[in-house]
Amino acid sequence: MRRASSNHASLLLKTLLACLLGAGVFLIARASYLSNNYFPLIIVQEITETATPSFTPTPSATPTPTGTITITTTPTRTPTVTGTLPTATQTRTPTPTRTLVPGVFIVEIEYAPETHRLDEYVEIRNQTGEFIPMEGWTLRDENQNVFTFPQFSLDPWAEIKVWTKAGILDPRNLYWGRTDPTDPVWNDHGDCAYLRDTEHDLMHSVCYGSKR
Repeated sequence: MRRASSNHASLLLKTLLACLLGAGVFLIARASYLSNNYFPLIIVQEITETATPSFTPTPSATPTPTGTITITTTPTRTPTVTGTLPTATQTRTPTPTRTLVPGVFIVEIEYAPETHRLDEYVEIRNQTGEFIPMEGWTLRDENQNVFTFPQFSLDPWAEIKVWTKAGILDPRNLYWGRTDPTDPVWNDHGDCAYLRDTEHDLMHSVCYGSKR
């Protein structure tokens, strides 16, 4: 009984070995066939190269200014004077322009009095040591306004004022006799005074303002 089992196992083992051997031969034969009839598989990998753009900096030219260069010069400012400039005051004391009789001349004309318009006067001086009889002498302006001296003598080294207004005569004051304040004798803008003797000879004259 043991001998039959042993034979049976041996037979199975041989059969298994034969199958394995046949399978090995078959695999070897197939491999040989494939190696003779097929080219080896070559895997081609396509490499796509992505070009990276490169930028070459282009030098930029700095524009050169052309044309005419204008140089503007700022003018020096001249200070501006503002306000009211003082008005020049006319000299009240006239300068004798001519003396025909030495020692008797006009020394002042008050033509713009501050108190009253008729407070004008002409001052005459005797610069000698003698009495000067002046009766009949005349004092006249540019507008033919004439004052005639009354009976009167001018003392040596003395002065007398001939007023435009009315008043009482005395050794130092004579009066024209005008009473209308709108009718003065001496013009404010300019006038001349003429002193003449009884022969109508010009003794002295003085001009002021625009009449100079």
